[in-house]
Amino acid sequence: MKTLRPIICLSAAFLACMPVCQAVELGANVTLATDYTFRGVSQTDEKGAIQGGFQADFDSGFYLGTWASNVNFGSDSNTSTEIDYFVGWSGALTEHLTLDVNATFFAYDGDSSANYQEYGVALGWGGATLGLIYSDEYFGDGGPDFYYPYLAYDWALADEWGLSFHAGYNHTDESDFFAVGEKTYWDWSVGVHKTVQGIDLALTYVDTDLNDISEADARLIFSISKSF
Repeated sequence: MKTLRPIICLSAAFLACMPVCQAVELGANVTLATDYTFRGVSQTDEKGAIQGGFQADFDSGFYLGTWASNVNFGSDSNTSTEIDYFVGWSGALTEHLTLDVNATFFAYDGDSSANYQEYGVALGWGGATLGLIYSDEYFGDGGPDFYYPYLAYDWALADEWGLSFHAGYNHTDESDFFAVGEKTYWDWSVGVHKTVQGIDLALTYVDTDLNDISEADARLIFSISKSF
């Protein structure tokens, strides 16, 4: 059975290396969205989602937290909730270049066989992010190795408007893993967002090159978010 052991061990290792007294900033967020799409594929059967999370950021760059959302994988699944636990470190390498290393444990209430973990590393330069995510057992027990290189860019515009772009390549070595004859696929998104009196509004176009899978079809997703 999958457990939180990888994340707990990483958290303990980070904490052991930290000074006893550190400033910590606590934050929370909540989102309402017309769909929860993960790497281009709907996790809620193209229906609405309510999501939220908590995060602790230490002045050393270390952070940890949790995030949750409703999910709907159809009648064959016993789960209705995804809860993620994450830990990582983020900091500046140079004046312009940043590094983020992290690990995330994905837990699905009612179906522990679907639980799995991912490990990520990302470089940031201005508004650009180049990253790689790896899982040794993607989407649960017996799953294949998974690699996800991705590129993202966020443009900050005037009057708290912004534009965002994301493209990623989903790769496994298992034939028919994502669909019949599909062991890899691309996903991409383009969005516009604006902050209005502390509330973040976003409209995002999401698509993939997966064929014959309705959950991976092109769609527009509207979301309202608030951070505390």
